[in-house]
Amino acid sequence: MRTLLLTLAGATVTPSMVLACPVCFGASDGPMLQGSNMGVLALLIVTLGMLGVFGVFFRTLARRAAAAAAQPQIRETRPQAEVTP
Repeated sequence: MRTLLLTLAGATVTPSMVLACPVCFGASDGPMLQGSNMGVLALLIVTLGMLGVFGVFFRTLARRAAAAAAQPQIRETRPQAEVTP
């Protein structure tokens, strides 16, 4: 409760600090908007890169599984132990 009261008191004393940023007000040009666009682009590149890596990994697994399935199975035969009565 004390924290809430201090926050409200600070907001009433300095109202300019609690206003929204220029991007929220609709400023379509400026360094804040360019920075947020670059941030979105960086996250998009990382996300698409990771999806590509996963795709290559699963394609490699599928190729290895197909190659293993195409090879004939080799059965190991163990010599039977002789049972003496």
